[in-house]
Amino acid sequence: MLPEPPLNPASPAPLALLCSVSFECSVLVDALEGRREELVGRKPAWSGQLDGVPVILFPCGMGKTNAAHGATALLEARAVRGVLGFGVGGAYPGSGLALGDVALASRAVYGDEGVAAPDGWIDTEGIGIPLVERGGRRWFNAFDADAARVEAARRALEAAGIAARVGPFVTVSACSGTGARGVELATRFGGLVEGMEGAALAHVATLYDVPFLELRAVSNAVEDRDLSRWGLRHAAEAAQRAVRIVARAWV
Repeated sequence: MLPEPPLNPASPAPLALLCSVSFECSVLVDALEGRREELVGRKPAWSGQLDGVPVILFPCGMGKTNAAHGATALLEARAVRGVLGFGVGGAYPGSGLALGDVALASRAVYGDEGVAAPDGWIDTEGIGIPLVERGGRRWFNAFDADAARVEAARRALEAAGIAARVGPFVTVSACSGTGARGVELATRFGGLVEGMEGAALAHVATLYDVPFLELRAVSNAVEDRDLSRWGLRHAAEAAQRAVRIVARAWV
């Protein structure tokens, strides 16, 4: 079993690139210079230089628990310049996104933390229980990304010929497999894209006061589930191309 890496204060802080599963990062792993495999939270990760940028590349596992566990294990072990969550996602109705398109999160929103009450949805603010409370601030379902950092990433992508849309991303435990559910969540949160990890990563990054961005490429429309209409590999490759650009432009 690989050892957990010790914290080395003399090493430059890497940018943490976190996704859910290995197919979402395989191209980036192959592109790492000076690649070193290690364990983070008993899960495999890789560190090295990506186009000259020190990074740690970490597929944490699918879903909120895996994402939160991976991010916490990483941030407890070392200093990082920021957390960039990435991968594939479903585009909500009305988002204007097509297969392979790239989007950046203006905010990461928990889509199913709350209460489905007889009179309608109640989020954690309506319940009156914040998910994070520190420094006199309280966070409920939504974790806003720094607008200037999002805009810098968008401009870098645009300069590289990638027109990235910006808007809320919704994180769910159960992916929406019907058009009706997609409309419901898109309407409730103004969502562009659905995923299963982003808000958990943003939540942990907020606890550790680490900058966070989320980037996804569209693998499918959120509609009545039809895998024949999906483009997972194409989306994963598009997301990884975008990650390289954003990593080079990270402030």
